[in-house]
Amino acid sequence: MNDRSPPSAPQGPCFITGADGYFSFEEDYRSEGKGNLYGVLKGFFDTMTVYDAQGNKWKAKGVVSKYKRTWWWVLLANTVYNPRVTVRITWGEPRPYHLLDLKEVYVKAVEKDDDILTQFVEAGVLKERIGEARNFGALAEVYRWMATDHGRKVADD
Repeated sequence: MNDRSPPSAPQGPCFITGADGYFSFEEDYRSEGKGNLYGVLKGFFDTMTVYDAQGNKWKAKGVVSKYKRTWWWVLLANTVYNPRVTVRITWGEPRPYHLLDLKEVYVKAVEKDDDILTQFVEAGVLKERIGEARNFGALAEVYRWMATDHGRKVADD
């Protein structure tokens, strides 16, 4: 008999997606962490989707923070006071996803990218490697590869 209950939040290695093509990978994702106040108030964490290594897709339901969205806090966070704050994300029930779904999200993020995902690699090469990944672990390796400078040296002018 299996008395292990399903997880109530994503954890471990996860891909994180958000508004405007945001895409990242965390080796040890946790639902409680730090974020900047402006992101909390503008709803960044509310729009997150997290893909875990067990094949679960998690949608955020809300964020618990001691800061409430008011025009005053938004003004401060957008101008002079934008500290890193502790947030805890609440989640809806996870749904299964197929690797192809995650790969499509990754490719769309590369297409929307503003030199974050493609800082060290060409978009075409990155999309090719995404397409070749056959499982979650291989896709994580693509992300790790993408995030390194591959030993490039800047030419002297």
